[in-house]
Amino acid sequence: MKDGLYDMAVNMGQYFVKNKLTNILDVVINLFESARKTSANENEAKTKFFSMLNLINKEPFMLGGGKPYKEAFKKFVEGYLSIFKNAECRNRDFARLTTDEMLYVLCWANRYVKSFEHSKRSS
Repeated sequence: MKDGLYDMAVNMGQYFVKNKLTNILDVVINLFESARKTSANENEAKTKFFSMLNLINKEPFMLGGGKPYKEAFKKFVEGYLSIFKNAECRNRDFARLTTDEMLYVLCWANRYVKSFEHSKRSS
């Protein structure tokens, strides 16, 4: 399963790079960890995480960081995860993961993005 998770993380990382969303993954990971720490079980953690993403997407002033940052967050939430009004994640591949697997994918996608940014700066 780890190979599939790594592939998913690389695909997510590529999505972030392609769509110039490289600056929001740290915030997404922090939101995920917060939801996970304050939840009693897996389902509650996932529901809380998707709800937090949906709330911030509706009220982006919570993010700070300017218009491009808010637009990047919106593109990730609506475009990649397909979260809309009811805070349900319609990206079934991501939604079916356990919280440990979600964290794995998010963190490896973040490493992919950081590696890409580092190689871009070095060029």
